[in-house]
Amino acid sequence: MPSSDLKIRQVEAFRALMQRHTVTRAAQALHVSQPAVSRLLADFETGVGFTLFERQQGRLVPTAEARVLYDEVERAFVGLDRIALAAQQIRAMRRGSLTVAGSPAVALELLPQVVAGFLGEHPGVDVTLLTHSAQTVVELVASQRCDVGFVAEAIPHQAVRLERLTDAPLRCIVPFGHRLEKKRVLRPADLRDEPFVSFPRSFDARNAIDRVFVEHAVPRQLIVEAQLSRTVVSLVANGAGVALIDAVTAAYAGKDVAVRPFEPELRDPVYLASAAAQSLSAVAAAFVVRARKALGDLVA
Repeated sequence: MPSSDLKIRQVEAFRALMQRHTVTRAAQALHVSQPAVSRLLADFETGVGFTLFERQQGRLVPTAEARVLYDEVERAFVGLDRIALAAQQIRAMRRGSLTVAGSPAVALELLPQVVAGFLGEHPGVDVTLLTHSAQTVVELVASQRCDVGFVAEAIPHQAVRLERLTDAPLRCIVPFGHRLEKKRVLRPADLRDEPFVSFPRSFDARNAIDRVFVEHAVPRQLIVEAQLSRTVVSLVANGAGVALIDAVTAAYAGKDVAVRPFEPELRDPVYLASAAAQSLSAVAAAFVVRARKALGDLVA
């Protein structure tokens, strides 16, 4: 009676003989002895319940049934080969998907640069880059709708682990040709009565900026607010005023405005957000390594 308890090694012996035509070559391919191959074939033939090979002039010739079965075996082994290839590609980080979310200050210019370099090293990985508020980024990470997030504010969430990646000082930006462009370092007194472009009052950076000017008793003309650092740069470039912005945006703003250090230093952190309950995938971990280095190089 045919048995359904077929062994993979029996199938491999059958496949090797079909491909290499002799027991000797099949044994070499499988790195076993000829008697071992003969035994595997005999057990396989018993298992399937019909004759697979006929001996003709000292050679084993496959029957018509064997040829039909071989077609099915090949389809199965192609599937196994595809699984093995996929595993190899995953190990080499040349296959998979990655969803990254970031606050605008990080996601508009820095992360696209990181993504482009990452794809050059890991072709075959699909990357999705999302730009949202820090609150939304943290929620995406918490719900596992993205793999990693980069935020400029520490938004607490029990399902999210926050790691500070950098803590760089804010930079002062002024329009080209402005009287302050000639100064190497700017201080609160230098900005007395200047039109000032601010972030909304809900931003941590806005509160820190306002506090330092109050402490130094320096009035400003608070004439316009903007939510995005990149928008603040455009407003300053068009002569709307001066501003303090994060170091990441400032690193890319030199073509549009004059960028200067500001004292006293106001530190502005960038955090990595990841799911607290699980570790990063190999692909996500490799991306974080590249992002961490790019961020460090940018604000150094």
